[in-house]
Amino acid sequence: MHTHVIQRFIDSHALPQSYAGDAELWFAPLAEEIVVASKSNESIGTAPFILGISGCQGSGKSTACELLESLLSAQGLVVARLSLDDFYLSQQQRKVLAQTVHPLLATRGAPGTHDTGLALTTLAAIRDSDRSSVIALPRFDKPTDNPLPRKEWPMLSARHNRPAADIVILEGWCLGATPQSASELALACNSLEREEDSDGHWRGFVNEKLAGDYQSLFSQLDRLLFLEAPSFECVLNWRIRQEARLRAHGSNSSRPAPALMSETQVERFVQHFERLTRHCLVQLPSVADTVFELDTTQRIVGRR
Repeated sequence: MHTHVIQRFIDSHALPQSYAGDAELWFAPLAEEIVVASKSNESIGTAPFILGISGCQGSGKSTACELLESLLSAQGLVVARLSLDDFYLSQQQRKVLAQTVHPLLATRGAPGTHDTGLALTTLAAIRDSDRSSVIALPRFDKPTDNPLPRKEWPMLSARHNRPAADIVILEGWCLGATPQSASELALACNSLEREEDSDGHWRGFVNEKLAGDYQSLFSQLDRLLFLEAPSFECVLNWRIRQEARLRAHGSNSSRPAPALMSETQVERFVQHFERLTRHCLVQLPSVADTVFELDTTQRIVGRR
């Protein structure tokens, strides 16, 4: 069964055929483990099973999330797919933060720029399907830098006396991250922090937010998969390629295309994520339940 599902996935996503072997080797066994774990959760009344997928920008989280959704759905399971990105605050909400807290908060990405309350209530709604007949799954539109209108969110049908989904897959670039210490926050990690956050107010705010509702959200994960990049230095190249794909998608869509960023602009954008990305590369390998080791081309080369 896995082979047919994987091939359909490759065809529909225009992936190279080499992806088939990687999917069979790494993701098919993981999917089987999740099926077993989800049935265990259901038997003790703690469904749905919530899988978190964490990894830096460009590490392949979204593709992994969609592939696992395909593999699990093929076994008759109801899967709800969510991304931390789908809970970004609107441009206007971030503009208010930029004016009242720190200008760097105008840029989406860091903790403090997500609606964690919405994320928590969405998970609660999936878990308690008696609250409504359908559950809306939020979606964010990166080309317009705003949430999609609610009428365009996918809907999940409620099930009587059962969670609306058997499995929730939640992916996010900082999923599982813990707050940093005061000593770690003291030193700027790049030119963005040195020049635009010299007093540490922005990174202090981000850290404070990370210590709050984000930890409540992360604590709901039953299992965490970490896609481990070889180093932070890979992230810029990966993000440049990701930007190109996003532009291509926008050019084939009826929606406005995202603004073009030069490499210099991409480099500045990535610096918003650098501190916590480096922190995750140190912390998460010992915290995550499963680690997929990536090479510089984003292919999985090991598991631990």
